[in-house]
Amino acid sequence: MNKKLVITIFLLGILLRFQETISNNFLFLIDQGRDMMAVKRIIYDHSLILIGPYTSLQGVFQGPLWYYLLAVPAIIADGNPWGGIVLMFIISLSVLVVGYLWTKKLFGQRAAIFTLFLFAVSPEAVVAATYTWNPHPMWLLIVFYMFSFYELVVLKKQRFHLAVWPLISLMFHFQTALAVFILIASLLFFIIFNRISIRQRNFFYGIIIGGIFFIPQGLFELRHDFLMTRSVLNIFSGNDRGLFVGGENRNYFDLIQSHISLFYYNFGTTFVRDGFLKYLPKLALLFLIASLIFQRKLQLFSKNEWHFILMISGLMGIIISLGVFYPFPLRYWFLTGLQTMYIIPFGLLLGKFWTSVIGKLVVLVLTAFLLFYSGQKLYALYIHPPNDGGVAKIKGKLAAIDFIYNDAKGNPFGLLVFTPPVYTYAYDYLIWWYGERKYNYKPYEDKKGTFYLLMEIDPQKPWSYKGWLETVIKNGDVIYTKTLPSGLMVQKRFEGNSNEF
Repeated sequence: MNKKLVITIFLLGILLRFQETISNNFLFLIDQGRDMMAVKRIIYDHSLILIGPYTSLQGVFQGPLWYYLLAVPAIIADGNPWGGIVLMFIISLSVLVVGYLWTKKLFGQRAAIFTLFLFAVSPEAVVAATYTWNPHPMWLLIVFYMFSFYELVVLKKQRFHLAVWPLISLMFHFQTALAVFILIASLLFFIIFNRISIRQRNFFYGIIIGGIFFIPQGLFELRHDFLMTRSVLNIFSGNDRGLFVGGENRNYFDLIQSHISLFYYNFGTTFVRDGFLKYLPKLALLFLIASLIFQRKLQLFSKNEWHFILMISGLMGIIISLGVFYPFPLRYWFLTGLQTMYIIPFGLLLGKFWTSVIGKLVVLVLTAFLLFYSGQKLYALYIHPPNDGGVAKIKGKLAAIDFIYNDAKGNPFGLLVFTPPVYTYAYDYLIWWYGERKYNYKPYEDKKGTFYLLMEIDPQKPWSYKGWLETVIKNGDVIYTKTLPSGLMVQKRFEGNSNEF
């Protein structure tokens, strides 16, 4: 029975994550385009990259392993961005497998089943499988980190120093902000609660192995006169704006309030919050706090379970304290994957509820609601699937490229692109990978002869493209303007002064 139940839950998790993969239609925005252009440099331009995506901290970059990881499916798929979606799908399913197996090993089958179910239906865990983004592998890294930390701190297995510190180092290649918080929290945890452990030989070995993953950034610093180091020093000395962008409030107390709200928002995204379950995050938080308060009296958890919850509480307490008093704004994606630190304790709690009659009733009602909303999601995904996604998803962009090439009928043409973020990485990559390969032609970027303008309309500022037309694009007679089904706008122009046509 348990085996069939585990397989059923796992299949539910697969179905909730699989639609974008099998439909070959997924988000392909500025970040995805930027990453694939970097992968193109690695694979096809044979260029060694020492830094990864930029961070919100000016002059500071993630590590480059995200690009090299993304290069693997790109090589297999011959440059098709769909390979990255398959990678995200595999990583997301790995979270389910690792979370289930390690929870079962440490806390038993019942706790593992509930943990697996929560991972399977968690909205943010599901989203992490549906588009390529450098913070998404943090889900898997944090699962490994949590259990390795437990093996080290609670079970006293000193060899797990060789896992904990390299895992934290790897996080700097995917989401630097959270990696910094986890690194400091881990060190403070040992200093406060387990100082003897950091005197062990394996601690130094773990630090040395972890340091290997910083070699690319170190080489970059040497080659660029310590750019990142100087940027960080300038920001914290007040010589730079750091993470602030236009319109953000610099009042420190408002900033603290914003950080508290962000951490609560991150906690809430762990759970389904629709309809009857809109209060589930608050109830989950209430039950978790109550379990901490009444554990001594009620003995809800076994010794190992209780030590795990205390460990997570200690780490989260430090991380939240660091985050709340951080002197710059936090972005929601900084905390991607931190939800795993809520899912597993809540899975343990549901396992304890199952041991009483009233608790079983609560669990059954909660499970029924979660299955109901999961069923609605599956119905929307597979029975009435979403449309092509407009300008955000890849099908709309490829359709626009096809339209322009077909309209040109094999004649030479130019192509210029407008996007609200200004950067055109997504279109640059798709034109190279799809347009040039399919039609054996690379459009020029000059405003001469026949040229096309491909424009994304900003829903917040629908007039913004007109400013681009009036300032950057001035010349050429307009032949037609057409809005495609995706919402992308194509304008065809001809500049009659060209001698080539």
